Amino acid sequence: MQEEIKKISQTHKLNITRLSFGQKNVEKDWIIKEIPFTILVNGQEIVTLLCSPHKLEYLAVGFLLSEGLIKNNILIKAVRLGKDGYYANVKVEEDLKVPQELFRKRLITSACGRGPSFYNSQDIIDCRPVNSDVQINYGQIINLMKAFQAKSSLFKKTGGVHSAALCKQNEIEVFAEDIGRHNAIDKIFGECFLKNISTRNKIILTSGRISSEIVIKVAKRKTPVIISRAAPTDLAVRLAEKMKLSIIGFARGKRMNIYTHNFRVK
Repeated sequence: MQEEIKKISQTHKLNITRLSFGQKNVEKDWIIKEIPFTILVNGQEIVTLLCSPHKLEYLAVGFLLSEGLIKNNILIKAVRLGKDGYYANVKVEEDLKVPQELFRKRLITSACGRGPSFYNSQDIIDCRPVNSDVQINYGQIINLMKAFQAKSSLFKKTGGVHSAALCKQNEIEVFAEDIGRHNAIDKIFGECFLKNISTRNKIILTSGRISSEIVIKVAKRKTPVIISRAAPTDLAVRLAEKMKLSIIGFARGKRMNIYTHNFRVK
C-alpha cells in the first residue's frame, strides 16, 4: 500500500553564534527541517501543508481523515510518495469529488506548521459524543508523560517540534513528531488507519496547546481522553464537555489540571 522513498533527513546542522554568561562563541547546532508537502487524491491536488519530512504517508491519510475528505470505510489502494518526499498521491477505490465550495470555507486555524484547514460549523454538528467508560489513574498519567518525554528525541535535539502519541493506560502504541501539533496528531491517526490500530478507548498525548480543532479531530476518531503538557482553550473545553472528552492539561511532573469529565481519572 505504501511505497518507499529515499530517506529525508529531518534535521540540518549549521553554524550559530551562542551568547551565554556574557561570552560569544560560534558553534554548530541542529535545527529542524521544514518542507511544503502537497496531498493529492487520485491525482487531484487537495492541499499543501508545511511539515517535518517524516511519516508523510501517515500525515497524508490522517489529514484526509481529519478533514472528512475520506471516510472510515473507504479502501485506500496505495499511498504513493514523490521521490523527494514533497508530495503524496492517495489512491482510493472511488472517485473523490471535492466540492469547490469546500475550498471557499477554509478557516485559518490556530495551528502551527500547516496551511488553512477545511473546518467549518458542520464539523461540530457531525461530531457525536464519545461514549467510553475508560479510566486512567494518576500514576499512569505520570508514567505515560515520562515515557512520552523520553521518546521525544527530535525535540531534545532541536527544540523545534511537537510530539503526539496514542496510548493505552500503561503503554505508548504509536508516536510521531512534527513542526505542527496538528500534523503530529494526523500522523498518529493516519498510521492507525493504515495499520488497522483501534483508536477507541485510548488516550491521546500531545505536547501542544489543546484547541477546538484538536478536540474535533480526536472526537472523530472516538478517542475519549486528551492529555497535554500545555493548556486548552475555552472553546476546546466547551466542545470537550459536549463531546464527552476528558481534557487534562499542564501534565508536568506530578501536577496536572482536569478540565472536563473528571470521572475518567482515578
